[in-house]
Amino acid sequence: MADGTKATFDTSGWTAALDKLVGPARESLARSMAVAGGQVLRDEAKTLAPVQSGGLRDAIYLAYQDADSTPAEVRYAVSWNATKAPHGHLLEFGHWQTRAAYQGSDGKWYSGALLPNPKWVPAHPFLRPAYEAAKDLARQAMIERGKHRLPELLAGQGGDDEL
Repeated sequence: MADGTKATFDTSGWTAALDKLVGPARESLARSMAVAGGQVLRDEAKTLAPVQSGGLRDAIYLAYQDADSTPAEVRYAVSWNATKAPHGHLLEFGHWQTRAAYQGSDGKWYSGALLPNPKWVPAHPFLRPAYEAAKDLARQAMIERGKHRLPELLAGQGGDDEL
């Protein structure tokens, strides 16, 4: 889901504390805080994901976006593994069903003959509602993580809690 919903948080209240950190310590704090918020959003998406086999729910993950991150901005993505759940986009955004679907004797779903009139299958979104439902909790988790992590970094203590 490369061009999905973007979640941004106002960090202006943290600027004074962040200005005391430089280099790797600053990035470490930002990554720790982003992971804390991302985990809340990921867990909410898993809760909201439609569950039949559980494949989609189990394919939802949080990952650091190295190519999109800079020294001034770290980016994480909550998405699903399209190899494990290739149908995720159909549920998140809805789709046109052009073929009949049937469940085989093995319990798996298959495509059959072309439908004479394709029908619209409405979306059952889980990522966008997860953000709306948990954005305040995610922001709070980020703040709490920052409150614990910042003193550690200012004291020169390491630690590695970033994904």
